[in-house]
Amino acid sequence: MIDDIFLPEGFRTLISSEIGQNRSEILFSALNGEPETSVRLNRRKSPGTTLYADMTPVPWCDSGFYLQKRPVFTHNPLLHAGTFYVQDASSMVYEDIVKSLVGDSQVYACDLCAAPGGKTTAILNGLADGSVMLANEFIPSRANILKENLCKYGYPDLIVTNADTARLAELKGWFDIVAVDAPCSGEGMMRKEEAARSQWSDGLVRQCSALQREILRNAVEMLKPGGYLIYSTCTFNTIENEDNAAWIAETFGLEPVDTGFSQTAGIQGQIKGDIPCLRFMPGFSRGEGLFLSVFRNPDETTSRSLKTGGGKKKNKVKTDPKLLAIARKWIKGDLQVIDHEGRLLALSASALRLLDSIPKGVRIMSAGVEIGEIKGKDLIPAHALAMSTAMAKPFPEVELSKEDALRYLSKEAVTLPADTPRGYITVTYGGFPLGFLKHLGNRSNNLYPGEYRIRVKN
Repeated sequence: MIDDIFLPEGFRTLISSEIGQNRSEILFSALNGEPETSVRLNRRKSPGTTLYADMTPVPWCDSGFYLQKRPVFTHNPLLHAGTFYVQDASSMVYEDIVKSLVGDSQVYACDLCAAPGGKTTAILNGLADGSVMLANEFIPSRANILKENLCKYGYPDLIVTNADTARLAELKGWFDIVAVDAPCSGEGMMRKEEAARSQWSDGLVRQCSALQREILRNAVEMLKPGGYLIYSTCTFNTIENEDNAAWIAETFGLEPVDTGFSQTAGIQGQIKGDIPCLRFMPGFSRGEGLFLSVFRNPDETTSRSLKTGGGKKKNKVKTDPKLLAIARKWIKGDLQVIDHEGRLLALSASALRLLDSIPKGVRIMSAGVEIGEIKGKDLIPAHALAMSTAMAKPFPEVELSKEDALRYLSKEAVTLPADTPRGYITVTYGGFPLGFLKHLGNRSNNLYPGEYRIRVKN
């Protein structure tokens, strides 16, 4: 028997009984090893496959790559520009699964347990342009992290909320895809996080299973006829995985979907029951632990399509027409501009329809593209505008060196070329926007958000 003294005894006993002695020894040995390092490119801001010299492809994700060693990602300005996301390779399977489910259709998608944003951005990579995403997180502090990460990713048709899933369940029949990456006992994170090992107990497993079913009930309410539910956890036991998959099919009559990924590059299938599932396990596939199953709502009373139409009048208030005209020049695409509490937002008609339908009491963290804030007769560009793929390049651009880019991201003073015009300047690195400066001639005001600033150690 492999000496895995750092793994909880109850965990070892449970997993050995479920996957067998031979496979459990392979898994336990791998959990004693080093985790993989991997990144996924933002396909709408792709810096290309030369982001790092040692990149090798993740077999189940077109945008994913392994790195031989872990660099200091914070010191790469392209991370802060949203050109890539640091993510466990196993979770990247979301991108290609979503792509296989909806193809080029413009759809409504929802990630109910979205923080910190890894699976949300993977879903966005798999969606066609024009699709609308609702990303929700229940815990406020994690919702703030989610908002920041999704801001950097720059997808315009996106709404971020901080709410209990029971409240969002009032959006009945809205979504073509609902993803539930449920809070779990975290067994799949045991080689990365001490907390995952120290907190494990049989009671936690069963507590998590009950919570997962509560969230899943709400998720099913939100599914359109013909829509897809994606259920995942980062744990290994069947109580939270195969048992819940069977419960979904039996309770709601949803049809299991075979994703076709099982047995690809070491991905395992279900170990209990007959619901097609994917199991990513260290020692078998390169990545951390992940369980995933997909279901389809068989009710075909309506077809899958975006709900169209404008927003309700409550979202539209009287705004200086000159400022509206300026705002429209700062964005591209067929987006509507609304005034929300002194901030101008740009949304597609489909995203605005969803925004207007969000139930009362749901905290809206962000919606669409924040163009800027109205201050008197001026419009101050928002950082989210610089990050958005919908920005129309309305300001002069100054390319920064890596040293100056890190200085800018640390919210320090940056010296611009002598011929830089006065006014708002977009600063870039590698051709990708990092944010704004206001150039005053003899100096510049750094407009990078203070809450996003980095701290670079020499």
